[in-house]
Amino acid sequence: MHAPRDTPHPPNESGAPLAPHVRLRLAVTGTDTGVGKTVASCALLAALRARGLDARGMKPIETGITERHASTDAARLHHAADGAGDAADVCPITYAEPLAPLVAAERAGVPVDLARIEAAAARLAAGADALLVEGAGGLLVPFTRTLDFADLVARWRLPLVVVAADRLGVLNHTRLTVREAERRGIAVRAVVLNAVRPAPADVAEETNAPILRDLLGGVPLVAMPYLDEQAQRDRARLAAAGAPLAALVLGESPR
Repeated sequence: MHAPRDTPHPPNESGAPLAPHVRLRLAVTGTDTGVGKTVASCALLAALRARGLDARGMKPIETGITERHASTDAARLHHAADGAGDAADVCPITYAEPLAPLVAAERAGVPVDLARIEAAAARLAAGADALLVEGAGGLLVPFTRTLDFADLVARWRLPLVVVAADRLGVLNHTRLTVREAERRGIAVRAVVLNAVRPAPADVAEETNAPILRDLLGGVPLVAMPYLDEQAQRDRARLAAAGAPLAALVLGESPR
């Protein structure tokens, strides 16, 4: 059972969602850490920008950061978005230790500042057509003792994209994440099944996609091709990989 927690205050006095003027607002989470969440987010950003949208990415908190450099998740999101928005707003809070935000924050003695995150998000969304907010780890990763990523997604009223690695165990992990999101009233727009190898290595990887499509009911599943390090730095290749997901979240009919 979900533990009782303090109910977060609404984003503002009117209870309006974050950046209601933005055409497309999405949160991106993973079924676990290391499943290709940032790769999928970057591919979607690049695909949206290739369509002429001013799409911007945000990583509210990133841990394991002792200095900002091109290989951080936030920097990769910023690159995929053609550098749109202030880099400091793309990732307003970092911690040095590679731990869950709650743990890293408590060990550093620097609590997560939600007001700082929301101010950065508002600045980033100003003038944007699309805003993608990527979490740290999975949906229930805690930011504070009373706030996890799912709470932030619900607070900002963001539809959700769930990224899962195409490997053994993905059926259970994906279903748990989708069910918890739906239990909290979060709309799941899509599940991205991310290829973690150039070609299927076993029967699980050959059968995951069709089985998941059946098990997820009405939640669409999009297969993301394997992208090596070079492809992940190439905005054109990212855009091509993210095109099917972009079409889905924009509500376009399949071609």
